[in-house]
Amino acid sequence: MMLGRQTLKSLGLLGSIASLLIVSGCTSIPKAQPQQAWMQDVINYQFTLGADHQDSIERLYQVTPEMRATVVKRFGHLPGSRAVRKMAMWLVDEQGKKMDYDVNANFRPIETFYRNRGNCLSFTLLLVQLAHELDIDLKINEVDLPNMWGENQESGLVFYRHVNAIHKSDRYTQVFDLALEEYGPGYPQRYISKREAAALLFSNIGIQRMLAEDYQVAQHYLKLAVSLSQENSDMWINLAAGYRRSGNDYLAEKSYLHAQKLNDKDSLAASNLERLYRSQGRALLADRYKKLAHRARQKNPYLHFHKAQTAFKSKHFADAKRAIKRAIKLYDRDPQFYELSSRIHQVENDYVTAIKNLETAHNISQSAAERGRYASKVDLVIARAKQQAANNQASRANKNADAMLLQRKLRELF
Repeated sequence: MMLGRQTLKSLGLLGSIASLLIVSGCTSIPKAQPQQAWMQDVINYQFTLGADHQDSIERLYQVTPEMRATVVKRFGHLPGSRAVRKMAMWLVDEQGKKMDYDVNANFRPIETFYRNRGNCLSFTLLLVQLAHELDIDLKINEVDLPNMWGENQESGLVFYRHVNAIHKSDRYTQVFDLALEEYGPGYPQRYISKREAAALLFSNIGIQRMLAEDYQVAQHYLKLAVSLSQENSDMWINLAAGYRRSGNDYLAEKSYLHAQKLNDKDSLAASNLERLYRSQGRALLADRYKKLAHRARQKNPYLHFHKAQTAFKSKHFADAKRAIKRAIKLYDRDPQFYELSSRIHQVENDYVTAIKNLETAHNISQSAAERGRYASKVDLVIARAKQQAANNQASRANKNADAMLLQRKLRELF
């Protein structure tokens, strides 16, 4: 079951600015080195704050006694699945808190609750914490949106992946999402911890402060984000953007290089480094990172899926077939890949493979509604295959009749 607010606009996710570095240096790729003092300072930054700091994890997820009393009174008597569903609806409905969607509302749960507005991340953190007060376990789910991947490559920005909350019971899975139209159950996604979710929030806040040219506060939040999620290359890219904006080109480059080391399958760090070195006139380094970025982009399954869609619409079916095969090889858990493959094989009258593709799509689908849709498509393709077989048989019969008629006329002539 999925819950979304129809009136909300599509999610716009805040990213970081990938500006250009201007530094001097050699023309070879810098070699990876052991952690230096600057990096250790960033990684340990969270420990310098203390539990009572306003940006500590403990303070971030606090709720007020009023918040707790409200949800316990309204929903504490309900079973888990029903309680969290009713609570999510109450937060956004006209008859409830009537919470507004605001992409820039990177708020803590308390702020989101009392200001009655938030984005997908702040809403999710609020819902997760309110559910916790009812002893209900909600998972924080981070989703890779294909359209965001494309925008990242074009703009050089780091956009946060979509975030929603998930509750699983013995009977079904509930997805609570402020921008449900953006979400696809087949998209690459993963559960993240509260610490990792906090890092996303703090990084968002840091970028906002950076854009407002409040560089000291921005660096605090960007460093805190990295410290909480030090294996996330996006956090290092955002930190690099903050360093560059504040004039620390040396640490900006170091951060981009570390991000590239953490995740060489993502082209963003390499793209930023290519722009960086290109602006400095360091052509050899720029060309090297341009190749690395291109190589990483070719590993994006949704790039090949988009190519397959484009080729199919243009009736270039051989190109579409190659592209969708590549997409499935890179990522075989999205049902829509197999659906497109089925359509291509139907054009080729290869109904056996087309049906197998749809059966795979059905088997990996996450919701009953989606599985039902693919089951219906299988029935349609089977019916189409039967009709095609009947047409072929009729065509052969007509050809045989024509041949017999010709033979008879020839016998009459000779």
